[in-house]
Amino acid sequence: MYRGLRQAGLEKRGEITRIVKTLRGGDRPKGAEGEFPEVSVMARGHSEPWGIFRAPISERTVAENLRVHGTGGLRRLSLHVPFSDVIASSPAPRRERAIANHPSIKPQAFMRQVVRASLPLGRGTVLDPFMGSGSTIAAADFLGYNAIGLERDAEFFAMARSGIPRLAEFGVTDVQAEDEAA
Repeated sequence: MYRGLRQAGLEKRGEITRIVKTLRGGDRPKGAEGEFPEVSVMARGHSEPWGIFRAPISERTVAENLRVHGTGGLRRLSLHVPFSDVIASSPAPRRERAIANHPSIKPQAFMRQVVRASLPLGRGTVLDPFMGSGSTIAAADFLGYNAIGLERDAEFFAMARSGIPRLAEFGVTDVQAEDEAA
């Protein structure tokens, strides 16, 4: 994926790491679990990398790009706290998975942080070329951003289409309370 984005002319600017303890790994040797109880087949994954790409800024400074296009950086969490490259995240709560039972649905509490940061001045359009459950588009909708989602799998597209409005309705407090309960 990263190679394709680079070939399309985008430059990699960094990476966000989602810390979550839901990925597979740590399984024991199949059929020999009892024989080797202290052996894991591989390390259990607790992180998920997310690349940050942008169109190259060749003749403009970041400040000029922000003035002209409203993009080129990440929105800070507050005036005193920058957006971090490591974000702790729970799995999607049961209530969200019930709406959009996609194998890799991301929780609204996480997606709203990432989507908010992606439009540093709060204007522009969020593009999700692999929409899946629609969680990115729902986060953009919640934040009042324009968004476009693409999904080639008809089943996932239908799931996202019906799930986006319901996922976007969740209030932040509801999502955080469910994350803590999960």
